[in-house]
Amino acid sequence: MDQPGENNHLENISKTMYMFRDYMLHVMGFLFFRFTRSLVVTFQKFTWAITGVLRIRRDAKRGLNFKQSAHVTEIYWRRKFLPMLVADPSNFITLHKGFKHPSYVLKPHISLYCMTREEAVFVETPEEISIITKSHKNLPLYQIQFEKAVRVITMPLASFHKIASDVGNPRIPVIWLSSTGHCGSTLLSNMFRRVPGMALFAEPDVITTLGFLWKNKSLQQGEYEQLLASAVRLLCKPDDQAGIVCVKTRPCATRLMEDIMRMFPKIRTIFMYRNSMKTVSSYLALHQMDPAPHAMRFIMDNNVMSTILPFFRTIVYDNYAKVNEKEIASLKPSKISSVGIYTAAWAAAVARCNDCREKGYPVLPIIFEDLMKDPRQSCAVLFGLLDIRKEYLTMALEAFKVDVQRGTKLLVITETKRTISQEHRAEANAILKKYGLPKLGERYEVTGLVKF
Repeated sequence: MDQPGENNHLENISKTMYMFRDYMLHVMGFLFFRFTRSLVVTFQKFTWAITGVLRIRRDAKRGLNFKQSAHVTEIYWRRKFLPMLVADPSNFITLHKGFKHPSYVLKPHISLYCMTREEAVFVETPEEISIITKSHKNLPLYQIQFEKAVRVITMPLASFHKIASDVGNPRIPVIWLSSTGHCGSTLLSNMFRRVPGMALFAEPDVITTLGFLWKNKSLQQGEYEQLLASAVRLLCKPDDQAGIVCVKTRPCATRLMEDIMRMFPKIRTIFMYRNSMKTVSSYLALHQMDPAPHAMRFIMDNNVMSTILPFFRTIVYDNYAKVNEKEIASLKPSKISSVGIYTAAWAAAVARCNDCREKGYPVLPIIFEDLMKDPRQSCAVLFGLLDIRKEYLTMALEAFKVDVQRGTKLLVITETKRTISQEHRAEANAILKKYGLPKLGERYEVTGLVKF
């Protein structure tokens, strides 16, 4: 009688062991990649000095060799610890290929990957692969770039600004989509993707990295604004395939929408959010789908582990809320749980939208629940506000027939009000109160909310 139960128990143990083995192999593989990359970079310092590569790079940085200031390197190995981590040049092991004129990056199959304090980083994909093609479904730009890139191109910031200045401000309409995350923004962007001539750049990490550089005070305000303007110009560079552009940023970069509206008044800006309880629950659901996120939540919410590794909560908080946060002295990232961290991320993003509205910026706030009541009516109103032709409405509505978020397991709600403990709800409510927002799960309307 006990045989089936014993078999199930043994099967679960076996699955757990296999998961642990796969995770350890993943960790060891990543550590080996990092070690190998450090050896390659060290060796390159010597070979580049001997072959003259270092001299050309140094002259380009000083502005003495503009025509050869785009350094092209070939990718031989790529690795990220987690796919959703912010783009960084260290994601690749590359070898020197040559130098090009900075205008080389204007080719349609070359795109901005990220920004560092010293350089702008582009990636080149095969010519037959366009990063704006509709065949990429709902993959974020940083993931497409990471997986498909064959070369990395870097250039000093002076050359970056010069080529961006030559390109000029976007010549076609641009929609800027910010959100709290886990709020249906992927559904909205998938709707825009179906509009003929629409180029969608979902979560470009050149914007994300600029936000972190500014927040960490690695850039002066003037430097940051100049880099942001140049990044937008090259992100939205002329392309024969595009008649309109939609840029959907990562939730942690919502703070930048105010600067975008100030520097580019013609850009139409949308802010999307949903019920706070559902957003936090969706974030928490992610931790049940993979061993690594599951381990992350265990460390964050276990009193012993969070005491041994007090920096861990701060790292996660910084990744989700730091750029958007308001300076609240009593809010200590190292002292809050996973529920508190995701609540703070939601609150910080919503507060930033509120600030924009109070300052008179024409951001369009949208609540997911309102959008879904009558998709056809909602889309018709939205298309009118964005000056998108109404004949494209039927094509756009096809997005509502495909639950893109559920397909990527990003909006699956496995946690509800009943499974978020009373203690964690009290913590979340205290954080929301600091931001002047209602309790977890209560409806909140940002000033100027779009009515469908």
